[in-house]
Amino acid sequence: MQHFACPQVIVTLAVCGTLAHAAPQRLLGGGGVSADKDAVITSQQLEVNFDGNYVNNFETSNGISHQESGGPKANGPEGPAIVSQGATSYTAPNGEVVSIQFEAGENGYVAQGSHIPTAPPIPPEILRALEWNAAHPEEDSIDSQPNRPPLRG
Repeated sequence: MQHFACPQVIVTLAVCGTLAHAAPQRLLGGGGVSADKDAVITSQQLEVNFDGNYVNNFETSNGISHQESGGPKANGPEGPAIVSQGATSYTAPNGEVVSIQFEAGENGYVAQGSHIPTAPPIPPEILRALEWNAAHPEEDSIDSQPNRPPLRG
């Protein structure tokens, strides 16, 4: 089994991520190059330090912006890990500016943005039932209901 140094892995991941973001995008189903085919990177910052911390920022001529930073986290139960956080924004085909904030670490990849669907609010009736159940835990116990027929299993 071969072990790789953490900075080498970070450099490789950062370069691959940068190349993936800079690659020409294809339209779904059309197979043709999108209208943004002539977009170029207008600014870029890529720093990887010997301690494993990194910064990867770039902007393109068509309005894409990406900021990311991260680094190694102390050894946990599954060994060393890399944590990162950042934001990306771009203009969708309908003209809406889409902004995404993200974190990646021990909880996986967690993204937030106004375009990401959220669950509807819990209906008031369900909230009342949950509150009642929490306030009356003794009534949930089978032992506290002597007249109840025995459960069959």
